Amino acid sequence: MTRITQHLGHRPRAVTALAMAAVAATLVLGSPLATASEAAVVAPQATVHYSVYELATDQGIRALYRRIVSAARSVCPGYDSQDLDAFVYSRQCQQQAVAHAVREIGNARLAAVHARTLRRHG
Repeated sequence: MTRITQHLGHRPRAVTALAMAAVAATLVLGSPLATASEAAVVAPQATVHYSVYELATDQGIRALYRRIVSAARSVCPGYDSQDLDAFVYSRQCQQQAVAHAVREIGNARLAAVHARTLRRHG
C-alpha cells in the first residue's frame, strides 16, 4: 500500500511506501485469518518527500524514483544470500511497493521511468 499526502502551495508532497499488504499478510503469524487491512497496519513504512517541481524535470523524476526504490528496500525484509525463498520474497515486496508508489503519484513521466526499469531488470 502507498499513502500520498498532498500539500498545497510550495510545500513538499509525500508518498509513503509500505511493504505490500498481500505478502505482509503472511507475516501475521502465518494466520489464514489475517486480512490485507490488518497486514497493512503492521507493515513497515517509509515516507518519500517530493515537490511538484521535481516532477517537471527528467533529473527530478529520476531522483524521485531512486528515493522510492530506496524506501522500498528499507521497508521490505532483508534476506540471506543463501536463502532463495527469502530473496524472492524481498524482491517481490520491493517491486510491489515501488509499483504502488508510482501508481499513487500518478505522473506519466515517473511511470515511464518505472516501465523502462522493469524492462531492463525484469
